[in-house]
Amino acid sequence: MNRVASVLVLLCLIAGGCASPRHGLDGCLDDPGGEEAVASLRYRIRTDAGKPAAHEVSRFMERAAALWTPLFGVPDPLSLPLEVRLHRDPADLIKILASHQLTPRATGLYLPAPTPAIHVACWGNEPGHPYRTLLHEGTHQFIHLGAGYRESRRPTAVPPRLALPLWLNEGLASYYEAAFVTPDLLQPGRPDPARLAELQSALRRGKVPPLSKTLSKRYGEAFASLDYAIAWGVVYALLQESPPPWATGGREWLEALIGEARRGWPDPAAPPAPLKQDQLWWATVTDRTRAAFEAFAAARGLDLPAWEEQWRDWILAHP
Repeated sequence: MNRVASVLVLLCLIAGGCASPRHGLDGCLDDPGGEEAVASLRYRIRTDAGKPAAHEVSRFMERAAALWTPLFGVPDPLSLPLEVRLHRDPADLIKILASHQLTPRATGLYLPAPTPAIHVACWGNEPGHPYRTLLHEGTHQFIHLGAGYRESRRPTAVPPRLALPLWLNEGLASYYEAAFVTPDLLQPGRPDPARLAELQSALRRGKVPPLSKTLSKRYGEAFASLDYAIAWGVVYALLQESPPPWATGGREWLEALIGEARRGWPDPAAPPAPLKQDQLWWATVTDRTRAAFEAFAAARGLDLPAWEEQWRDWILAHP
């Protein structure tokens, strides 16, 4: 896998491992006899765990897609069907993780190349497995293929460019992951108890770095557990149904931002230039998003540090 694909590998990490499975899909068969595929409106589920499990995942992903579409849009027809690989044996997932030099503790991953696909195992230690992982990695997939930038000069078979920065990608994935209640009930807008507790604890201990540091991180840089919590906390505040004054209009701002990203961050003051280097692209994605965030705060009479102070107080006071 080339460097671009490597930096796009996005994970949902947990503290436990896959060696002693405790949670999983009841529909997974012990010996189904080969790989099968199930297709739905948006998805294709490939699995060696049997068709009942594939149908179960397919139904869940279609429910989840209804959460993502209003914000990210409809995936480009050239990107359909969206691929999910369901592995009967967790050891098969561990092999894929190891082949990309990734931790075997991951519950799943989204690989954007060569064929964009979510990989997840039937069984795992995480409560709610594999549904929470499917929500997290499915958000990454929708951001890439639904809100990505498809250059006119690139071959149609080539997936679009990922057009949202690292912090927003992970913040949105963590936000939608918390929507899981049961396989049949998804409620977006719920706080993530673990992320909230980690962020509140770090704030009380004075361990949270300036928000500008997280907003400036690019793909390929270290993104620690606290970075995930910060990113989740910002997205959670922006997507509140009844936001505080300093976050008013956050959902509309995100929708507009994603629209700009999908168009390749056009600059009305300059003619479009060919994207020759990936590093230039990541700089554009990260810097334009941060500038837009600063403009969002300024429209509410705040600079970024002042907005951050309001946000920190709100997170600390959150029940």
